[in-house]
Amino acid sequence: MAPGVLSALLVLGAVFSQEPAPPKALFVVDGAGGFFTCSNAYLRSTATIAPDVQVIPHLWSHGFRRDMADQMDAPHAHRKGEDLASQITNWKNAHPGGKVWLLGHSAGCHVAIHAAAKLPPDSLEKTALLLPSCSTTADIQGALRASRLGVHVWYSEADWFVLGLIMKVSGCGDDRSTSRAAGRFGFQPVPKDPGEIEMMKTRLRQYPWRRDHIQLGHNGGHYGAYRSPFSQLVVLPILFGETVD
Repeated sequence: MAPGVLSALLVLGAVFSQEPAPPKALFVVDGAGGFFTCSNAYLRSTATIAPDVQVIPHLWSHGFRRDMADQMDAPHAHRKGEDLASQITNWKNAHPGGKVWLLGHSAGCHVAIHAAAKLPPDSLEKTALLLPSCSTTADIQGALRASRLGVHVWYSEADWFVLGLIMKVSGCGDDRSTSRAAGRFGFQPVPKDPGEIEMMKTRLRQYPWRRDHIQLGHNGGHYGAYRSPFSQLVVLPILFGETVD
């Protein structure tokens, strides 16, 4: 056989022997009110920078414009979190070797955190929480265990209206006795043992809003974290990155 033909056959063999890339999915949990603005924004942004990732919105709201019911009904959020955990499990069973990311916004973070806590350790790649309306002391240990490359939180002290004034009326999603939301001040968990301390050190990453984010479409308010180009240039590169940092 001629050397050139042999080389061509070897190249073709190498190409066809490569295993296909694993399926990938990003589950998105919108904030309160059933507006789907966050999931629609991340559908567009993900299609631009990671077209091989399937974006799957999770339907959980009480209904269109029922913001306060979504924010204040913790048992409902817990049930919808369990539904989401089942949805993720079913997807992974249907796609062996598939990779899953989880992203929540505002009140949807409460649902996302509860879902992640119901999943096995390291079953998620990463979890992103955008301006969460749960309390700074919310229990995120389950989400940390489930997210092998960490829980990544974006917060903003400039979110004075939704996570400031409105929280004083509704209270936080997990604890209505406080209005101090993690979406304004970051999570400040109280670890119960050295294992939880280690989990926080290795898997919790938090990113405050900065004024230079304005040029990327994020003005510090409650909806800036899914504006483009902030979502494309800041959130998704971190979310789909191959390391915790």
